[in-house]
Amino acid sequence: MVVVDPIDGSLNAKRCLPFWCISLAFADGPTLDDVRFGFIRDFGTGEEWVAERGLGATVNDRPLGGVRPKERLGVVDLEATNTGLVAAAAARLDGHVGRIRVLGALALAMCQLADGRVDGVATLKRSRSVDLAAAALIVREAGSAIVTWDVEALPLDLDVRTRAVGARDEHWCRTLGELVYG
Repeated sequence: MVVVDPIDGSLNAKRCLPFWCISLAFADGPTLDDVRFGFIRDFGTGEEWVAERGLGATVNDRPLGGVRPKERLGVVDLEATNTGLVAAAAARLDGHVGRIRVLGALALAMCQLADGRVDGVATLKRSRSVDLAAAALIVREAGSAIVTWDVEALPLDLDVRTRAVGARDEHWCRTLGELVYG
């Protein structure tokens, strides 16, 4: 199965903000856990993120995983949002998180996590598998974690949506999710 998001961060692309990408994933089965290969091309920086199940992840051929997200939630990115959701989540994160970013492309935000550039990523609205398929594999192969909040095994289709949290490990995913989702 092939899962493609031709323009993740389409509003950024439309407004010439340099944070958008193409995301491609290949899977052996029907769920997010079945993805075996992921590729993301960042059209702003030109970076190419690649992961193959069991073989690790790279950005521009540099292995990921050497630089890990911090053990605390210093910088957290919130995705799939609107102002009201950001305000409510920011209020719940106050005192627990150092800084909040809203980058505007979920797949790329997860790649930033995989390289330790942010310490956590959370979607505030439910996202589709096309936004998560390649990125989830890249995050996991870099040694970090991603948790789908509303469904245990996210189907690789366009019907089911879920909130998702990525962080250093599953403990921090759960901690961030409980803070963000209340």
